[in-house]
Amino acid sequence: MQELFADLDTFNTIGIVGVSLYIANYTALQTGFVHGQGYVYPTVCLIAASCVLASLMQDFNLSSAVIQITWIAISIVGITRMYVLGVTSRFSDQERKFIRHMATGLAEHRVRALLHNGIWLKADPGTVLTREGQPVDHLSFVASGMANVIVGGKTIATSGAGMAIGEITYLSGEPATATVEVAEQMHLIRFEADKLRAFLQKNQDIGAVLEQNMANHLRSKLVSMSETASQAPAPASAKSAAA
Repeated sequence: MQELFADLDTFNTIGIVGVSLYIANYTALQTGFVHGQGYVYPTVCLIAASCVLASLMQDFNLSSAVIQITWIAISIVGITRMYVLGVTSRFSDQERKFIRHMATGLAEHRVRALLHNGIWLKADPGTVLTREGQPVDHLSFVASGMANVIVGGKTIATSGAGMAIGEITYLSGEPATATVEVAEQMHLIRFEADKLRAFLQKNQDIGAVLEQNMANHLRSKLVSMSETASQAPAPASAKSAAA
């Protein structure tokens, strides 16, 4: 084995590096360590193809050269496209709130693809966003405004800017665990569950990021609701018993 590597010249070594990068990059793509929509995959493909093309300078093969040049060209087009999309993606303040709370870690062009599936709405006071015991067919993110979270006819918490509504049951379609009623005019983006589910199945990288952000968001919401409940005044009967 040592003699084999000892006989390798510079061009063969560069070629082996290129092939190794091809294999490692494709393996990482298939196992989920990199995504085809990011910069990493096309950049590694560009480097790998350049290495293999350079190795052909010693023992030229037209077919192999055409393949490597094609890989290089496609990779450059992909990288350029993502850069242009990133530069031209201009987000409003409300969209940036959504990114900060629900899409942290996504490239800007992937965020734009996700936002295309939602509709920005204004909800007036009294509007019911979810109703306890009824299926939830959408996911909403609140950019501004306030809503009351009601369980069993009692307001147990409020939901305001930076909060998601329906994140527990929007994909499963199970009954809502609480009624959410707008208390002051609210600006929100709403995603229809069926449309969003189909989109996330085709874009698993976005689904993974959205799921992680929602899990973090849900933990924060539960902590906030727990603190609110603990600060609520005790019932009169409980106070009498304590006395």
